[in-house]
Amino acid sequence: MKRIYLLPFLVSLMLFSCKKDKVTPPAINLPPDNTNNVVDTLGKIQVNLSGMQNTNGKINFALYNNSASFNDPAQVYTSLSLTPAQSTMSFTLDSIPAGTYAFGVFHDENDNQQIDQNWLGIPTEGFAFSNNAMGSFGPPSYDQAKFVVLKSQTHVQTIALHFY
Repeated sequence: MKRIYLLPFLVSLMLFSCKKDKVTPPAINLPPDNTNNVVDTLGKIQVNLSGMQNTNGKINFALYNNSASFNDPAQVYTSLSLTPAQSTMSFTLDSIPAGTYAFGVFHDENDNQQIDQNWLGIPTEGFAFSNNAMGSFGPPSYDQAKFVVLKSQTHVQTIALHFY
């Protein structure tokens, strides 16, 4: 009877006392952590804007990254609201992934967060689109306003506000 109790104990002792070889994983040579790699893949958009008739209100800027969302405020890629200091201004958007974009900008002179229109639907505040694109009876198409941002480069857009 003592042998039955002793046998499992001996087997356990042998299993735990066996020396196991440790397997070391092969070394993996990773490149050094260089945060500049991320920045190198991104571009910039510089906008040179002219034509403000005064310094009231805000300049509202909306950037779109596809034709389906173009001119839809609910689907804007990124936006800015800037205070104009003079009749011309420049601003830069950093960290923009390479790709195709288009934008719209308007001078919200009364700062009511919308572009005001007359009874015919014609804007009464200054507006512009990338590439200085203009539509026939309404805003331009995405194809008219689109431009390409390349990685590690600054794309410059020089545009002027339009008034009716």
